[in-house]
Amino acid sequence: MKWSNLSPLRVAILDDHPLVRRGFGSRIESERDLKLVAMYAGSRELLAGLRNEAVDVLVLDYSLQQDELDGLNLIRLLRVRHPEVRILVSSSAESLATISLALRAGASGFVGKSQEVDDLLGAIRTVAYERVYLAQEVALELGHVPSRQGEDEVGKSIRVDSDSALVSHPLLSPKEQEVLRCCLDGMSVSQIAHKFTRSRKTISGQKQSAFRKLGVSCDSELHKIHGELSLA
Repeated sequence: MKWSNLSPLRVAILDDHPLVRRGFGSRIESERDLKLVAMYAGSRELLAGLRNEAVDVLVLDYSLQQDELDGLNLIRLLRVRHPEVRILVSSSAESLATISLALRAGASGFVGKSQEVDDLLGAIRTVAYERVYLAQEVALELGHVPSRQGEDEVGKSIRVDSDSALVSHPLLSPKEQEVLRCCLDGMSVSQIAHKFTRSRKTISGQKQSAFRKLGVSCDSELHKIHGELSLA
């Protein structure tokens, strides 16, 4: 994709927080090679707008209100209805599992809301060139080293293995990884404690520590994410 000051890149924003929309929009409008063409507060408004508005890059909030399409299904739907639009996820849900799911669903990049706004601008330009954008530390955690910081080579896919994305997360200790593997095999805390000859309290603590690092809060979320990564 090529663009210039005379033919700027068309950018749209979906975010249900007005201050975020205005903040991102104002920053994008200050760039001569970018053109803010639309701002949406919800998924239905977005889907209706895209029928009439040409968009090159969509900056999409992953976590919307409960009555909206969830981020994962919205990305999948957009890939089917509007395959020409490059999707850049911007979210405060910055766990490795969430990022992996978004990429596998069809997003072209991920910018955490803890990052600088200038990172967002660089990410927009990166995905417009049909490259994948990830913050450097995220790329390393996913086992993917970009050709340049925050960028991937054109056409090269990201490999996110379900085991490496969950059980082999680099922040997990070896014992936390053991506990997670057993959890995914359906074992209870008591069964895991018996298997490794550790106390139930120790196993429970290691399990909760692993959950915090992965950004999940219960067994069902762990199994859901593992299943979705395996099927993606």
